[in-house]
Amino acid sequence: MVVGKVANEKSFAKLFKQNSIKFLMPKKDLEFVKKVQKEITLLSNASALLGWDQQVYMPKKASQDRAEQATILDGILHKKITDDKFYKAVLSLSKSKLPNDDARTIEILKRDLGKARKLPNEFIEELSKTTSQAFDAWQEARERKDFKIFLPHLKKIVELKKKQAKYIGLAGHTYNSLLDSFEEGMTVEELKPKFEKLKIELIELIKKIENSEKYKTQKNIFENYTFSNDKQIIMSKEIAEKIGLKKDISRVDISTHPFTIRLGTKDVRITTNVRTDPLFSLLSTMHEAGHALYEIQMPEKFKYTALMDTPSLGIHESQSRFWENMVGRNKPFWKYYSKQFKSEFGLKEKEEEIFSSVNHIFPGKIRIESDEVHYCLHVILRFEIEIDLIAGKISVEELPKIWNNKMKELFGVTPKNDAEGVLQDVHWSGGSFGYFPTYALGTIYASQIYEQMKKEIPKIEEEIEKGNFEKMQKWLGEKIHSQGRKYLAEDLIKKVCGEGLNPEVYIKYLTKKFSEIYGF
Repeated sequence: MVVGKVANEKSFAKLFKQNSIKFLMPKKDLEFVKKVQKEITLLSNASALLGWDQQVYMPKKASQDRAEQATILDGILHKKITDDKFYKAVLSLSKSKLPNDDARTIEILKRDLGKARKLPNEFIEELSKTTSQAFDAWQEARERKDFKIFLPHLKKIVELKKKQAKYIGLAGHTYNSLLDSFEEGMTVEELKPKFEKLKIELIELIKKIENSEKYKTQKNIFENYTFSNDKQIIMSKEIAEKIGLKKDISRVDISTHPFTIRLGTKDVRITTNVRTDPLFSLLSTMHEAGHALYEIQMPEKFKYTALMDTPSLGIHESQSRFWENMVGRNKPFWKYYSKQFKSEFGLKEKEEEIFSSVNHIFPGKIRIESDEVHYCLHVILRFEIEIDLIAGKISVEELPKIWNNKMKELFGVTPKNDAEGVLQDVHWSGGSFGYFPTYALGTIYASQIYEQMKKEIPKIEEEIEKGNFEKMQKWLGEKIHSQGRKYLAEDLIKKVCGEGLNPEVYIKYLTKKFSEIYGF
């Protein structure tokens, strides 16, 4: 739904089309809009810096001050975004004949500002302060494995997100108004049946794997070793640089939950963490580096404009899942990397045994530690919970029980405590309802992108085996990163792959890979 249409817009468009009237570019309006976009971008970067510091370096007792700082800054930012003069200039430009990139920028701004103007400034300030305080409560609750500590904060966030959805008021399910902020154009009505089908096909594939002889006798060789935390971090940083994330424009730090954030066109920060599994740090770093490479390969000409962005978080996630799964979990990469991995950690097993352990299938409880086959089931679980929460079908108090029941139903396991269950993700503390589905969408897109890349660069897997990632990085840059937000997600995937979202490509990829590994 587009907000703020002027009364005569349709007749104006018709007149323009019929008579090919040429309008002079309103130069002052365009210059003003570009100036405000720059200010918004810089303020957003400053706000992002506060968020990065809170998750990485900020002292624990600084949380109240940080909440006040974030509230003030987010309020200023929202006022600037919703300023009447800015919006009127955008509306004026939307009726003018502009160069393609400027026209697309104005189209995006008109839509985004229309949505933003529906949210009162008092609401934005309340949401900002609530989520800033909620993050610290989530961390404490997670450490103590006690959902009750986070409960009152999450209740308030859910009520605020319901209110936000009503303010936005998109058609269909209430959740659409939240989902659209992360995956423009996507709806519950379109996504739910696709996820239902994907769920069925994934469960069928898991049964085939579990019934195989190899599954019954599989061994995870990593359980036989102790892996130095320091070495894991060093190797993770090295692989991030190897695949293209240069030190002079990036940082790799540690946080509870790995994430990526852009603070400028030459300043992108990623974080990782260490678990018992030595692959966690490596693969989460490759995942976040994929996000970061996307950010730094957007063209300078889009700097400080609405085009300097991704079409959707599903597309953004396709880049992180591409490097994590299509590269980091596949055989060509381990033909290249096994020797170094064995040398650093003293492994004695053969390359094939390492590769099998990298793709060890098990019904884990933690999404970010999940294997490829179970991963999207974790996402679907969260999607189902979120739409019921926002629709008011379930309460926040019921979440631990509902979460555990769904884990038992989908995975056959039950979390031992809240940290393993409902508290494992940071997203709800930040109010990011509607974000989780993009992980599954990105995973599907990644398989489609890789299939197309192999068609266009037939020897790309030979390049990976040699540790050469330049062609891959360049192809992704040209096909996806350089497009910024010029296209909607579905249109971009069609442009790159010849078709839109297709979960069958992902299922086909998984079936081929794991039938070879498990011999069914």
